[in-house]
Amino acid sequence: MSTLDDMASDREMADRELSIKHARERNQPIKFTGRCLSEKCNAQIEKGRFCDSWCREDYEHGLRMKQIAGKK
Repeated sequence: MSTLDDMASDREMADRELSIKHARERNQPIKFTGRCLSEKCNAQIEKGRFCDSWCREDYEHGLRMKQIAGKK
């Protein structure tokens, strides 16, 4: 028979595992497309994801704004 402490511990563990799963789903590597991922640039590139640091920062800023707005 489970005690209240056991049930609380099980619930805490399940919540933690769910949080880890969601964090891993959000943290997927960006795939190479051959184009700069900045929406303002979209230049063709040979390697990497961005043509320069400005484009990378612009892309990251856009992601942060989507998170603030509650979008994925």
